[in-house]
Amino acid sequence: MAVLLQLSVTSATRDQFDELDARVGQAMSEAGGPPPGLMSHVVYPEGDGFAVAEVWRTESEGLSYVDDVLRLLLAELHLTASETTVRPVWSFARP
Repeated sequence: MAVLLQLSVTSATRDQFDELDARVGQAMSEAGGPPPGLMSHVVYPEGDGFAVAEVWRTESEGLSYVDDVLRLLLAELHLTASETTVRPVWSFARP
């Protein structure tokens, strides 16, 4: 079952997000493309930081990526994120 994973990064500037985005892009390029199971990805401003929301094919694929890649990249930039919220997805559509 598909899931929505969300996490918030507090006390982060747009420049810090841009650097994180560049590092995520580099990691994906080095891995040969997006991680298996990623269906959609958005980032939006929230409070004094930003939030990441992603739809994954399975919870295990999503949590594996968040824990093994994204949190490490955040730590390199001295950013911290909230616990990951996992919600089931009942419907997902692409235009």
